[in-house]
Amino acid sequence: MMKAIGFDLGDTLIYYKNVPLNWEKLYREALLKVVDCCNLVINEKMLFDAEHILAKYNTRLNPRIEEIDANKIFTEILLKWNFNVEKNLVLSQEVFFEFFQKKVGLYDDTIPILAYLKNRNLKIGILTDVPYGMNKQYVNRDIELISEYIEVALTSVEVGRRKPCSKGYLELAKFLKVEPYEMIYVGNEEKDIIGANNAGIYSVLINRDDKVIFSGEKLRITSLLELKSLFD
Repeated sequence: MMKAIGFDLGDTLIYYKNVPLNWEKLYREALLKVVDCCNLVINEKMLFDAEHILAKYNTRLNPRIEEIDANKIFTEILLKWNFNVEKNLVLSQEVFFEFFQKKVGLYDDTIPILAYLKNRNLKIGILTDVPYGMNKQYVNRDIELISEYIEVALTSVEVGRRKPCSKGYLELAKFLKVEPYEMIYVGNEEKDIIGANNAGIYSVLINRDDKVIFSGEKLRITSLLELKSLFD
């Protein structure tokens, strides 16, 4: 009997409007916002250097299992720019991530399925890989509209590992006080499915546009509302 369900976050429960999974093409615009808000003066080479640093930590370009937090990434950028780290570290991250978070939206089926699952007394959690080591406070903004349904949200920064490492899945099960085999995990990418399978969790692929190839999932759905079939 399933007692809990875990979800990926981006492109599963929420999405960033007009923002691709790979943020590379938007680096410059976001960095210029940082420069403006922090009252910094930079040249083209400095902008190029910052783009290069971001690309180095872009897991869409350079996949990794070990997570690296945003403080390290933005410290590296500010040092490269020769600006005071202590003075600019917090604001630079705030502006950079806010640039993308202004475009966050909920899928139409998100709240209905979460409400349904909560009414069925299932424990609900989130395990998400965050972009560029994004701090938990920014993730909390993304889930503000659904926080009443969520018992715990874990990020790759807290876990220290990214998917498909099974560590995060096992920690999520532990926080939800269930065994892995008593839990479902829903995600939209192959790494979500591999990680769930490796952890002994029932894997569900949400494939909204029906374009993802088979990933070894136990169930494939095109709408989160199809999860009801597992409980009705």
